[in-house]
Amino acid sequence: MPRLTLPFMVVALWATSAVADDDGANRPAEYDRFNYDTTVRANDHNDYGPEDWIRVRCPDTKTCLGWPDSFDEGIGWSFPENSCRWCPQGRGCGTHHQSPINVYREVVNENDRLHNVCIDGHWMKYFDSTCTWDELVRNNAFSIERHTLKIAQPTEQMADGSFRIGCQNELGRRWGKIDFAKGFSDWWHLSHVDLHVPSEHTQNGKRYDGEIQMYHFYSVSGEQAGVNNEMGTVTVFLQVYDNVPDYGTLNRVICQWRKVEDQTRAACGLPSVETDYPGCHVYTRGRGVSTSSGLRSLIETNTTLAPKPKSAHDILMHNYLHPENIMPITMDEDDYKDEDDFDWAAFIAAQYENDRQVQNRRHLLNYDHVGTWHNYWPLIDSRTEYYYRYGGTQTVPPCYGRFVLGNNRAQTNNWRVMKDPIRISQRQLNELHRLLRERIAPPDDPLVACQADTAAKVDPVTGFVDVARPLQNNDKAHHMVYCECENWGSQWEEDKEYCRIFRNDKNARLFQHPYNFYTEGF
Repeated sequence: MPRLTLPFMVVALWATSAVADDDGANRPAEYDRFNYDTTVRANDHNDYGPEDWIRVRCPDTKTCLGWPDSFDEGIGWSFPENSCRWCPQGRGCGTHHQSPINVYREVVNENDRLHNVCIDGHWMKYFDSTCTWDELVRNNAFSIERHTLKIAQPTEQMADGSFRIGCQNELGRRWGKIDFAKGFSDWWHLSHVDLHVPSEHTQNGKRYDGEIQMYHFYSVSGEQAGVNNEMGTVTVFLQVYDNVPDYGTLNRVICQWRKVEDQTRAACGLPSVETDYPGCHVYTRGRGVSTSSGLRSLIETNTTLAPKPKSAHDILMHNYLHPENIMPITMDEDDYKDEDDFDWAAFIAAQYENDRQVQNRRHLLNYDHVGTWHNYWPLIDSRTEYYYRYGGTQTVPPCYGRFVLGNNRAQTNNWRVMKDPIRISQRQLNELHRLLRERIAPPDDPLVACQADTAAKVDPVTGFVDVARPLQNNDKAHHMVYCECENWGSQWEEDKEYCRIFRNDKNARLFQHPYNFYTEGF
């Protein structure tokens, strides 16, 4: 099968903060970090709170710590700079499109100051990558970062120096891909998935218990697309509800993050955590040992960790900071094909059939019984096609992209925020918080190797963490719209029933019963 190679050529223009009183120049720029609480200056590094994220520097992707996803997510980027403006309500930023924001239903009303009409005419169809669960585990794609719980789509380097998706099946290799409606004639390809607690976005003022963000890069150059510097992110909320069962797929990824946690602790010569999570493998290494010498006798302290895989966005970041040493990303023709013959009705029916079968299956360790892995699992399990769309930025440094006056798509993160949350249990939420709160830095961390290290703001009473960038003020430049029942017919049964019941009661559909499962308000 012939391959098409994308050069991802860019110009490296790195900008630092213009804040005059920043003394970061006295500390190595590659050690700049960020957190969700307040700025802390140590002898060897700066750790910047949200108001100061504009100061986080990254001179070299091989060493810098402060731009964890410091990539350009489209072809043809030309401004690799820190764009983290601080624009909460009342700040007086002027025109901007910083993220996250409060998305809200009133935007459909003509008298709303940000009113826009949804012109999307169809749902976002999506297709899985060739990365199976076993391939992701083998490639060490799951990680616990300072700011998020992550699942990467691994890449591998070929003999000519280019990179391709690091997973192959009997049909070949393929990136996960999704089709954004209206204005995007080419595919977006999946790079990685981040999970934040609590949610970064809010809906009609409600902050949810969590948010899963699926980051994408565009498949064609800015010259071909007509607009440079774009990325695309689809996000799904998580919310705890009383008397609901665990969300099975979330349990499966929790078990894998726990395995990664224990591998890191083993490599650091630390005992397993004391907290078990029923259904996951129980790690007991070193428990109950009261002395360091006793612990050393039980733990293989020279355990080594497998390196984390490069995601597509890691490669893109390297390319625009090192244009003299470009690493191309290679795609097969299958990454571009239209997929018009795919049977979506059968795909949807298969999801419901799997739901029925899971209830009767023997429960396996680590929740391996929950069904075949799909890299778009949050979209499948949200059970809705309807969403908000708006143009914004990344929600971590360097907060791509910088607002370009007169072009509301250049340097833009094209957000799609699904309207309905996935329901989870309280024990699942508790474990997500614990994983981030009790994170141990890996042995190769240049600052705090094998020490407790999280970017989270931790509540001293509840122990819950906050890894959500504070809300930024809504602006006309976000061009927010809400797409719902009246814009197209959904294929999910939950959407169909919801739209049928409230067909003639738009107020109830928008505000009183906003989800396709029963609630009173948000």
